Amino acid sequence: MLTIRTALPEEIPQVKELWIRCFGDTNAYVDMFYTKYCAHEQVLIVEEEGELNSMCSVLPTTLIFPDGTTCRTGYIYALATNPYIQGKGHARQLLAYADEHLQKQGMQCLTLVPASPSLHRYFDSMGLVEGFATRKLERMSAELTGLPPLDGSCKLDPILPCEYNEIREKQLSDTPHIAYDNKLIQFQQFASHLSAGDLYRVEVEGEVGCVSIEYVQRTRLLMKELLISPGKMEKAVQLISEQLPAVRYHVRTPASWEGMQGSYIQAFGMVKWYDREVEQKFRNLQRDGYLGLAFD
Repeated sequence: MLTIRTALPEEIPQVKELWIRCFGDTNAYVDMFYTKYCAHEQVLIVEEEGELNSMCSVLPTTLIFPDGTTCRTGYIYALATNPYIQGKGHARQLLAYADEHLQKQGMQCLTLVPASPSLHRYFDSMGLVEGFATRKLERMSAELTGLPPLDGSCKLDPILPCEYNEIREKQLSDTPHIAYDNKLIQFQQFASHLSAGDLYRVEVEGEVGCVSIEYVQRTRLLMKELLISPGKMEKAVQLISEQLPAVRYHVRTPASWEGMQGSYIQAFGMVKWYDREVEQKFRNLQRDGYLGLAFD
């Protein structure tokens, strides 16, 4: 018999095992997530005859509009199905259950980030729409050498999650965006530390921004989000490259922030609306929202 429900505490080891099987993350990453940042009642599962076949975590977040109004959102994270039973519709049934679950909790929309570009169409078939694009840039280290030296006003320093979040919210005040509590920003810092990265305060010509950094395969540096005004982004990337060596640099910023030559917009997060008034308010902005970190 197939049942869909909230996970029990004793089922979390099975949840962790499925996560690692599907995504390949380290035991340390997965253990920390469920120990400190996600309680068992935030995990939804599909169980059949005692076997856990599909699961996801539901993280409460907030969509903030430029006028300061907010929308309660449920972020679906780590949606996974046992590889040998994929194609049987378990993930689709789980998301349908998540719809009911979130609406009962008073959430006004569901958000998620597809694990690959090919899955955007799949989630579109379940009523989700594109709503949170990101602007991306890739630079080789050779492109960042030989540039005019930066003056002493440019600084890069590690900071605490609460400091990062304060800067983040100031930078995004005019952009419709998903806000995370300090606890989830702390989880991002933990993930960054696992790859020799961190959360940083970045100062360029008197303006203070922030950047979340992870190393990928040791030679590639990912700026999961770089938040500083578009006119200062190029110098911020140069500053980061001077202090944090890598062969290749990947940068992500809000889609509407056109501050880097050669950058491009790519689909990223999707949304399913439960509150039609909030949906219309979002559509009236006529620009993408910013989901940011996403812990992808």
